Amino acid sequence: MNWDNTRYLLAIARTGSLRAAAASLGVDQATVARRLRTLEQELNIGLFTRHPEGYSLTAAGRLLVPEAEKMEAAAAAMGRKTIGLDTTLAGTVHIASTETLARCFLLPALRELRQSSPGITVTLSTAPALLDIKRGEADLAVRSARPTDGSLIIRRLATVRMGLYASAEYVSRHGLPVAGSAFAGHELVMFPRDVLPQYWQELCGEPLTNGNIVMETASQLLMIEAVRQGMGISMMAQEIVERCCPELVNVMPSRSDSADIWLVVNPDVWSAGRVRVVIEAIKDAFGSR
Repeated sequence: MNWDNTRYLLAIARTGSLRAAAASLGVDQATVARRLRTLEQELNIGLFTRHPEGYSLTAAGRLLVPEAEKMEAAAAAMGRKTIGLDTTLAGTVHIASTETLARCFLLPALRELRQSSPGITVTLSTAPALLDIKRGEADLAVRSARPTDGSLIIRRLATVRMGLYASAEYVSRHGLPVAGSAFAGHELVMFPRDVLPQYWQELCGEPLTNGNIVMETASQLLMIEAVRQGMGISMMAQEIVERCCPELVNVMPSRSDSADIWLVVNPDVWSAGRVRVVIEAIKDAFGSR
């Protein structure tokens, strides 16, 4: 199987249409159709069933997809290992993180990096879905969830303190919540249950039993803005509040929690000059806490 044609097989299998596959590969639809025909002719088998709703894999196609994914992984690994041998301070580094960590920690670090290493370009992804570092979807990540994959390089950047925050305007209307009241008489802004289910029992040790959940959002920046506008109380990292929204009020100082922030790096790119420089800039931004 020719890898250059095989990647078209994977794109169609993942998207279910020529149009979507073309968009994901950055080519036109005719090119995808032509490459698929070429691959089917090379193999002398049909890989997809065409129907009005799109393309679905045949039995033969389903058998070949895992093998095509192995080829994809091998090609990506070769590319990453090549990056790891590059000691120059130029090129692109792909970072995955969250909105608030990117805004409050990574952007200041990258601003400084731009002055010292102008040849480095950064791609910064903050989508809610975690990118797969092992598969090379990003070179490194800064996240609050520690991966379990032992093949990745994982370092703790910081331990941040979590607290309960609201706007001064909210406090003037609702008063301060009483510890032990399970947020009776108060409104809460939350991450969706399916995103962070562990926080749907309690926030910083305070049960949610009597609280009124008025908003759910997977966007951290939107959550901060909702709290700023007086919609309710939310749990936030003290360090992020101090940097990005110092006007917010810690409404229950007796309740707190902590969370670790992790640096996750693909070992194939760990030694690359540009990746090492970016890592050091990120570590400096977190103050080596």
